[in-house]
Amino acid sequence: MDDDTLILIQRLAEPILEAAATEAVEWLCHRQGGRLMVRLLVDRIGGVTVQDCTRLNRQIGQALDQVEELSETYTLEVSSPGLDRPLVTKRDFERAIGEPLELRLHEPIGGAMHLEGELLVVQPEALVVVTPTGNVTVPLAAIQRAVKVMRL
Repeated sequence: MDDDTLILIQRLAEPILEAAATEAVEWLCHRQGGRLMVRLLVDRIGGVTVQDCTRLNRQIGQALDQVEELSETYTLEVSSPGLDRPLVTKRDFERAIGEPLELRLHEPIGGAMHLEGELLVVQPEALVVVTPTGNVTVPLAAIQRAVKVMRL
């Protein structure tokens, strides 16, 4: 797929996402069997529901159908990134404030290579996580992998 097609799709989808207070966290586009496959992972603070994804899929699909530049057959899928998607960017962490996280570290903090707790604050170069033993400041550079965990 060429970059112009992706840019066109993004240009059409972004205002729809913004109006729904959501943002794209990943764009996946490729050709499969003569069709353009477009998969958009969306998220927002507090997460997205199946209903949100269904509504966005319909709205973005309607916008794409109106554009002559996109004359090829496509399949559009809008979904949430899921709980097991690693948090990577600062914006990922900002959306996860108040959520329980599991962190694997490159280097120990307080003797631990693994932390679990609720994300309290995202600072310019670190996270503050509430753990059972108190608040822990974790430099972003020390994080090997971060994921949300489900509350029971």
